[in-house]
Amino acid sequence: MDSLTRTDVVRRTTGPETTNGSRWEVQLSATPPPEWLEFFKQSGGPPASSAAAPRPQRVTFDRASIVFKSDEDHVEQWIQAIDRWIAWAEARYAVSLDEASRQRSMRLDDEARQRERIQQLNDRFKNL
Repeated sequence: MDSLTRTDVVRRTTGPETTNGSRWEVQLSATPPPEWLEFFKQSGGPPASSAAAPRPQRVTFDRASIVFKSDEDHVEQWIQAIDRWIAWAEARYAVSLDEASRQRSMRLDDEARQRERIQQLNDRFKNL
């Protein structure tokens, strides 16, 4: 089975929760597939000027959750950024699925044409 198949839309389903005031976790609606995670990691744009600024490379995924480190003053900034990154990754992933589907369809059409051509050749020369 092709790994680029759509199962569930990935979105944030909870607000941030912490057990120590610096490590935060949000739940997602589904476990993102590897291709989606690649798009997420690319979603941040140019490096931010601040070393503490939210960056997609600074989050970690644990199945259907995202973990990030932040002091309480920047949690809202992180959540806004995470929501943007999720939306961007979702959009890019959807485009990649559409492209994969289009490529698969073209390949199947080509294979069907080839089978039809072979059948025509076999029919043409079957009485020789």
